[in-house]
Amino acid sequence: MKRLTFSVLCMILVPLFGCTPSLPIHDGILSIALNGSPTNIDPRYATDAYSNQIIELCYNGLMKKDASGSPIPDLAESVKTVSKVRYEITLKEGVTFHDGSELTAEDVIYTYDFLRDEKRGSPHRETFKIIDRMEKRGKKALTIILRKPFAPFLTALTVPIVKSGTKEEALKNSENGTGPFKMVSLSPDESGEFISNESYFEGIPKIQKVLIKIIPDDNVRFLELKKGAVNFVINGIDPDLLEEVRKDDKLVVEEKTGSNFSYLGFNLKDPILRKRKVREAIARGINRKEIIDKILLRHAEEGDTLISPLYWAHEKNVQDYAYDPELAKRLLDEAGYPAAKGDSTPRFSLSYKTSQNELRRRIAQVIQEQLREIGIQVTIQSFEWGTFFSDIKSGNFQIYSLTWVGITDPDIYYYAFHSSSTPPRGANRNRYKNPLLDRLLEEGRVELDQEKRRKIYGDVQKIVSGDIPIVGLWFNKNILVRDRRIRGFTLLPDESFRPIKEVWIEG
Repeated sequence: MKRLTFSVLCMILVPLFGCTPSLPIHDGILSIALNGSPTNIDPRYATDAYSNQIIELCYNGLMKKDASGSPIPDLAESVKTVSKVRYEITLKEGVTFHDGSELTAEDVIYTYDFLRDEKRGSPHRETFKIIDRMEKRGKKALTIILRKPFAPFLTALTVPIVKSGTKEEALKNSENGTGPFKMVSLSPDESGEFISNESYFEGIPKIQKVLIKIIPDDNVRFLELKKGAVNFVINGIDPDLLEEVRKDDKLVVEEKTGSNFSYLGFNLKDPILRKRKVREAIARGINRKEIIDKILLRHAEEGDTLISPLYWAHEKNVQDYAYDPELAKRLLDEAGYPAAKGDSTPRFSLSYKTSQNELRRRIAQVIQEQLREIGIQVTIQSFEWGTFFSDIKSGNFQIYSLTWVGITDPDIYYYAFHSSSTPPRGANRNRYKNPLLDRLLEEGRVELDQEKRRKIYGDVQKIVSGDIPIVGLWFNKNILVRDRRIRGFTLLPDESFRPIKEVWIEG
């Protein structure tokens, strides 16, 4: 007689004795649910949050960000600022890639040369083309000379380093990474498996295996968490379900102020939305407080700029577009879209693109209703993440909603709003142009004095707020739900996965 496997035995005995298969936590596995699928885990091309979270497991940059968002050494033993344009970098000893090869200055030079090569089409090129040349000073040392001073250069060095000669597959194994975990497999839209890197230069991670499960549906994600198939979720549980989670003594909920900024974006090439009064009317027609109170259940705080109040460059004195539906209607009249008398015919119609995330769709529905009240008909179109994000980058939208993740340096405004930063060169997805803003953004890049930068970027935030290429919605509070036996994780403002290397399972 053939021996039955444990899984088959359980299938037979569940109805009789309640036998259940082993859960990931019992096998020492950290099982993480992601709301969406990464679009590209090549760190030279990645721009979305899901891709970057996975990249954080497998790669390191010369620098990394501390809890306050400031750059500190990672692969670099030291970064010495010799002059305003000259940096001398020494690499740490004992760092190897996942294939066992040693990290050298040549790998750093290869990575940055790739990023600044126009033919490669990296979205990071606009940052790294500031490099004039690089010189090796030995196996573990190099000098970088810039074309001109570049204030956010140390923050730019957080971009991951890849092994020299890395091929350009969109999805690939991570043998060219140096990070705390090695990728065993990754199936887009399904799952990924990662094992600890026993040669990691900061010590072997305490968790031996990490599973990533792509679960776009909020209810399925909640049920998987409740039954233990996943045991770790950041910002992935619908606010309506959090009270139910809190009742489960197997789970712990942690909440901290976050820096991730949600906004509504406009296509400024659209004949309706290019009119500023229309954009202001939409801003005045959205009741952010109602959405925060009733949909997000106060797990967010109203926000108007990309820079969180947590960081030094935040400007609080920007234009406030308080909810005022009557003013919104007058603005639409003035823009040439008067309300029809005697019937409910809308002034005009707009399409609103969002992902298939259930919470995002519910928010879109509330905005749809709020804008209906001022005479704008909104049609909601929701797509799986990859299709949605591709449409936004290509300009195939009228309005959309997204969230900026991990912003600490105000140079993000160059990437997001400079007229030269339209995709694929940057993230000016709205096709916004303002010559005065361009000049200030260029000045901010070369000014090294932080107080002077603060003034420049205060003006930048005021200009963008005044022109309304986007409507700021809120800063999300980060919510971690985990099995209570999972310990050691620090919830950071940018919902980073970097602290996973410090996690262990108790008991």
